[in-house]
Amino acid sequence: MATIAAPAKYLHRAYVEAINSNDTATILALMSDDIVFQVPGEPELIGKEAIAEWANGFFAAFEASWDKTELALEQSGDLAVSRYTYTARYRSREDGSELSEIGKGTCIYRRAPSGEWLLMIDSWSTHEAGDAVG
Repeated sequence: MATIAAPAKYLHRAYVEAINSNDTATILALMSDDIVFQVPGEPELIGKEAIAEWANGFFAAFEASWDKTELALEQSGDLAVSRYTYTARYRSREDGSELSEIGKGTCIYRRAPSGEWLLMIDSWSTHEAGDAVG
């Protein structure tokens, strides 16, 4: 999946598919060069290089799966804002232990002159973190 040139209503689904691939290159293909990640408990990450470093480390440590429910999508011109809730499961690649996380977030997308939609900001927060999965 290289880019999204489809209507804004498909942005959420494409992004969830990309992050569930656990493949950094697939995810980065959907992001603007000036992407911003606001990760719970960590400094803000700005730019593809920072995201790649963070994601490569994360996916080396965990196999991850997210279930994200889009609650609202608003589009105005070349910007779209998506509000979502999520549940996530992380399995340690080292020892197989599992963790779960529940949270909420907001994504902001921008349509490039080429017509493709790129993620500009993903900001999320957790409700519960570190709980063992049964």
